[in-house]
Amino acid sequence: MVSLWGKIADWVLGTKSEAAKVALFRLSHADTLAQQLSSFSELRQYVAPARQDSLTWQISDSDSPVFRIGDFDIPCHAATENTMANLPPFDLDDRCRLLCSMHYDGQNVVSEYHHFAAETLLLPESDGNADPVLAAQERFVSLTPSLLRSLKLIGLDQNDVQGNFARDIHQTVERMVSQMTGDKDTAVRAARNAENLSIFASNIMREVNAPDTSISRSDAAQTHGREPVLIDSPLDAIRAIRLSALNSHEYLSPSAAALELLTNLLKAGQLREANFAYAAFAERYPRNARYVAGIVPAKVLNHYWMGHLDYLGSQRVPTWQAQNPKWADNGVEALLGGTLDTWAEQALAEIRMTAARLPALSV
Repeated sequence: MVSLWGKIADWVLGTKSEAAKVALFRLSHADTLAQQLSSFSELRQYVAPARQDSLTWQISDSDSPVFRIGDFDIPCHAATENTMANLPPFDLDDRCRLLCSMHYDGQNVVSEYHHFAAETLLLPESDGNADPVLAAQERFVSLTPSLLRSLKLIGLDQNDVQGNFARDIHQTVERMVSQMTGDKDTAVRAARNAENLSIFASNIMREVNAPDTSISRSDAAQTHGREPVLIDSPLDAIRAIRLSALNSHEYLSPSAAALELLTNLLKAGQLREANFAYAAFAERYPRNARYVAGIVPAKVLNHYWMGHLDYLGSQRVPTWQAQNPKWADNGVEALLGGTLDTWAEQALAEIRMTAARLPALSV
């Protein structure tokens, strides 16, 4: 750590050298992720604003997370069941300081998040807050475990109905980014991204944690362990969703239970039943419908297409996705229009044709 301190000593504010040394020592010798997050936030606080972008929290779904200081990486400890319970009481500045340090796959989250899901849309930049853009951005969070987990770790999932928490995040990030960059436009954009991320994370965690207890345990026990039920009416669909929630070892929200039912139907090849079940769910839970719809295309990919493709076909899925960058949005549109089965079958045929067009391997 002595050599690392020598590299960053000039970055530290003049009166904070000793405190920064202690924070760096604690970061490098921490036993838990909670201790690391606290020490990293403290260390970043002591660094001059213009050099704070040299201290980053690097996360990814393909690589292990690290705290990066210049060109030196300190591996993050694993997040355990006790991590949340042992987190220090982060104040607003701590949360925003950690958020501003967060990089996903090498990109600064608050500065670049508005681009993360942009490749799936064809809207002009001026429509950056349009509903389709926000829906795609929220879907990106819901489908990116490392990002959602990190937002939850720093307590960004605490937005309230009035939106006061997210607005406070907005104002604090705008101030911090303005100090770091001196660029008003960059600060405003980062603040808007930060506010949206708080809203998205809060919406998603609210759906995951919200209980639904409108059906008795005795009813749940009657269908425990059965295969997916036949969906002949909206009432059947809602009942199956509620039973799925109550049969789980953990409480599932209506959205999570709906996704579990849809997954089972897709595994069984029951595309029409899945579409019908979603329509019934959307009518019963309209506030949750958009979140569930955004995840269904990925469910079709993982639980229907992959079950009908051989090894070569599955290897061509990324090629087909690259050729059809709006495939997930098209899937959502088909779901909402009641044509999920037609879309899924056509796409499956296209994937197979993509594989068939490859030149034969010589032996």
